[in-house]
Amino acid sequence: MPSQSVDQFESHIAATSEDRAISKRDLLPGTLIALTMAVGFWLASHGSSLKVTFIPGVAATWLLFAWCYRSRLQLPPVNKFLPAFCCVLAVQFIHFTEEFITGFRTHFAELYGGAPYSNDAFVAVNLCAYAVMIVACVVALTTRLRFAIVPAIFFIFYGAIGNAIAHTWWSIMLGAYFPGLISAQLYWIAGPYLLYKLVGDRRVTAIAVLGFAVVLVPLLALMADTSAV
Repeated sequence: MPSQSVDQFESHIAATSEDRAISKRDLLPGTLIALTMAVGFWLASHGSSLKVTFIPGVAATWLLFAWCYRSRLQLPPVNKFLPAFCCVLAVQFIHFTEEFITGFRTHFAELYGGAPYSNDAFVAVNLCAYAVMIVACVVALTTRLRFAIVPAIFFIFYGAIGNAIAHTWWSIMLGAYFPGLISAQLYWIAGPYLLYKLVGDRRVTAIAVLGFAVVLVPLLALMADTSAV
């Protein structure tokens, strides 16, 4: 084989091995993960609490996942994204602590017509979710199973951006502190920053954040039973 052909062949192999784009084979399993999450949240919801928060988060997650596929977005290298992801997830640990000690599990459910979530369920579901998100992010960035990025995108959309929007809106709507408000303010910076680290485009980041807010706030307002809190 001529040396030029060898060089071209090696370049092709290198380019293929470095390809971090979400491929067609990722689309179906990624979609199934999103659907499974949506069904699980719908069934686990007390009243409409998760239906007006997590379900829109899943929808936004899938739309961004599909956009990543259509645009052939290259997922960031593990050393460029995972440290930021873990730091923002650390904020979630602080946020969860504030929610737990201020009775979020009760006020959140009752605001949307449901019985309070139990302490055991609230802690178990949250901590297990964090574990899944971390593992999924590592798998997506270090293997060819790019579809595993879906839970990580959900954390960005609702765990970070959605928490900033929702907790701020609830406090404005009720005219008082709503459990989780203080730590959620950190997400106004951390959420968009982490989304930008994923997509690498300020315009897409801004459109995604604003679009999600436009959908989420009316749902939070229309479905709320303020007399229950």
